[in-house]
Amino acid sequence: MPKLLPLSRSFCWVFVLFFASTGLTFAGDQPSIQVERPWMRAVPNAMDVTAVYMTIVNNGATSARLVGGATGLAESVEPMVTTKEGQGLKQVVGMKKVDALEIPPHDKLVLEPNGNHLMVMGLKQHPKEGDQIDFTIKLEPGDQELHLKIPVSKTPVK
Repeated sequence: MPKLLPLSRSFCWVFVLFFASTGLTFAGDQPSIQVERPWMRAVPNAMDVTAVYMTIVNNGATSARLVGGATGLAESVEPMVTTKEGQGLKQVVGMKKVDALEIPPHDKLVLEPNGNHLMVMGLKQHPKEGDQIDFTIKLEPGDQELHLKIPVSKTPVK
């Protein structure tokens, strides 16, 4: 049986400093994500877009980013922010595609009507109010995916 050499204290410190400097994160440091009250807005058959709303809670010690989503009902799902230009009666409200929406550590991201949301584009099917659909949200770091069953509704779910 080979003889094992004892590790010196300096070698242990080199090992710890190496892993601390590489940016590796251990399981306890990964974002811990929970999704609350997800729903998709029911829209008429004439429309080819809709939106998905939810609250995403990050219980982890590192930030996460919502980079998109997927569903078999549509061609694409992209994060959008609500924009406002001008003031008073001349204010114009719109939306803009972004690469990601930040979810800070120990905080939440609220996706809601008239606010930030996931835009579901190129609808292939039009689920009706009361239906449940398969929906995936995509998060970074780590190309994480959360698979959800979400209700379709004309109004926010409680």
